[in-house]
Amino acid sequence: MRYVVIISLISLFSMTLSSQTMNHQDATEWVEGKAWTNGWQVSPDKSVNHVEFANQYLRNKVLWDVMFAFLSSNDLENLDLGEHQIEPGRCWVTISEYIPKSTDEGNIESHRKFIDLQYVLRGNEKMGLAGNVTVRKKYNQERDVAFWNSNDITYYPATSDVFFLFFPSDIHQPSVRTDSDMMRSRKIVVKIEYID
Repeated sequence: MRYVVIISLISLFSMTLSSQTMNHQDATEWVEGKAWTNGWQVSPDKSVNHVEFANQYLRNKVLWDVMFAFLSSNDLENLDLGEHQIEPGRCWVTISEYIPKSTDEGNIESHRKFIDLQYVLRGNEKMGLAGNVTVRKKYNQERDVAFWNSNDITYYPATSDVFFLFFPSDIHQPSVRTDSDMMRSRKIVVKIEYID
């Protein structure tokens, strides 16, 4: 009986957390407080939507905590290339190495079911957020991706001290090389389920 009461209280607490939403000021304080990091010493880029980040974390806290624990407890430099499952169908990590594309070659994309966490461990690249877009390829539900065209992209340097979060409302252009010397990138992309 005591076990049932404890489980009921945990469930009630989780539902209360998941129904909360934060305003901009509270979300910014929450992000800067770094209680969510689970030991990962990398900060969100200034382009990250703090309100969306905080609210998605609250709606799916256990999964985000496991994901951040994975990032903090693994040697990301030496982790095997390819896919690493955290929670099958809900969250996984892909480690890749590649030469970034030029701004003209790079895809502009968005997703509906999953959030992208993108972290460039090493390389000379930048990430773009696009505005004034037109559809290039309609949304593919199986691949969870739509492709866009835009001449209105704001770029942010993808250094090893920041990560990017791209939510469904963020039409983004990842993996674009900077104007400096071309070099191979090592990037970590985490897909984490989006909760409406």
